[in-house]
Amino acid sequence: MTEIIRDYYIEHKTVFEEKFALVLESFDMEAIHKMRTTTKRLRGLFQLIAYLSTNKFKAKKQLKKIRVLFKYAGKIREIQIEQLIVWDFEKKLNENFSEYLEYLLRREHIEIVRFLKHLPDFDQRESILDHDEILAAIESIKIPKIQKKANKFINSKTKTLQKLIKKPVSNNTIHRSRTILKQLYYLYDVLIYISERKDILNLPVDRIRDLEQKIGTWHDFVNSSVYLNAFSKTKYGKKFEKYELLKKSVKKERDGMRKEIVSELRNLQL
Repeated sequence: MTEIIRDYYIEHKTVFEEKFALVLESFDMEAIHKMRTTTKRLRGLFQLIAYLSTNKFKAKKQLKKIRVLFKYAGKIREIQIEQLIVWDFEKKLNENFSEYLEYLLRREHIEIVRFLKHLPDFDQRESILDHDEILAAIESIKIPKIQKKANKFINSKTKTLQKLIKKPVSNNTIHRSRTILKQLYYLYDVLIYISERKDILNLPVDRIRDLEQKIGTWHDFVNSSVYLNAFSKTKYGKKFEKYELLKKSVKKERDGMRKEIVSELRNLQL
């Protein structure tokens, strides 16, 4: 039964290494996205392994070298997404935001430099993950207890999500809710197999995916306001009134998405 966990780990370790190499080569937007997504998948998997393993396996330790890269790659990704949002609003508002796009391009270059400065040494890149330790932890999982422990893992995530939904609404609680939804979506096939459940959160997998992605899109618009506010302090941001229109348009879409997301989270039957 542990084969599905091992196969999942090998698959996403391979994807991470491939996308990491591509990011270093070109800083391709999709490669950055895939590298970060795979890191999140591995983070969720390592939490599960730590829960199931009889070894003293520490999930955070395995991602220690990746964590800083993940942070700076995230900044690059945020700026690239913001460029897409601006291009979309240029069409919607029939406006030209070239000054802001040039500002974002400069910010992107700064973040790329930071990313490169924080790379692990060349001789350490092949050992970003402790492959042997991870495999040993997977092998230590006791088959007779795996179903019970997997169900405990799912129940723990579900209870945390329930608590977050009941709390006063904030950007932080919405973002943390997304993290749980994302982890359960990423690990869905593994968890369904080893827990022998029919579903997770009383939802089909596509519904979990749609909700977490909806929150992700909303979060892109939260970031958009941060970058727009920073730009508004520059000489071009102060000079052109069209950027006030852009800020108001971003805020309107962001607030509409937030209201819809909160309603969907509150209506979950957990």
